Amino acid sequence: MKTVKWSARRAAAVGVALLFAALAYLVYRQDFIPLGTGEQRVRAIVDYASADPEDTDSLRAVLHPVVEFDETIRDRRILVFSDSEIEGLLGEIQFRRGVLGGWQPLSASYAVGPVIRSASVRDRDIRVVYAVDCPPEIAHYKVQADLRNPGSLMAEGDVTGPRFFHVHETDKDYFPALWLFDARGEQLDAADYLAVDQDYPSPGIGSAEINAVYVFCFIVLGLGWLVVKYLWGEKPEKKE
Repeated sequence: MKTVKWSARRAAAVGVALLFAALAYLVYRQDFIPLGTGEQRVRAIVDYASADPEDTDSLRAVLHPVVEFDETIRDRRILVFSDSEIEGLLGEIQFRRGVLGGWQPLSASYAVGPVIRSASVRDRDIRVVYAVDCPPEIAHYKVQADLRNPGSLMAEGDVTGPRFFHVHETDKDYFPALWLFDARGEQLDAADYLAVDQDYPSPGIGSAEINAVYVFCFIVLGLGWLVVKYLWGEKPEKKE
């Protein structure tokens, strides 16, 4: 009879272990989401960066995203998107890969107007420059704080088509001024190509405490370990 009771306790311990492991994974999946399908990618942009259609006071736009680029750079992933209903909107959302898979949103930004955009990859020495409908007269760009100071150059590249996504390794992160040039090397007026339409929101969105989800998972697993340890341990026999 004692053997049956002992087996029941251990069976309960296994069940509790599985339950707490599942709870920890559910907590993890709240932050690290799948991006395997087009629908999942669009949903991720809307959930993280869009305004609620019923919130008329939001500092964000109501988005209807169209994913233009989906780029993975080691443990980072960037979705560049336009909008099916807001003409001229262009932006990006950044993610990092989790230890158990999935992608956690880190930041997002978008605006209406600029034909080329530049962004630094969070916590990495990487800068990206991208466009979806770049005018043909733009042949070259520089991301540089001050054209008179060559040391402030962060990235530069040639524009060979209307759509591009360029990745630049750089440890510099000055004020990210973007300078545009034509095929003759003449500087183009930034106001004609980079001006932001103030009639639409242009938010910069960022996540704080991005490692908190791991802390919560460890707490759940720690509680589970304590319960399992209690159930797994052999109870001392009562003396008659």
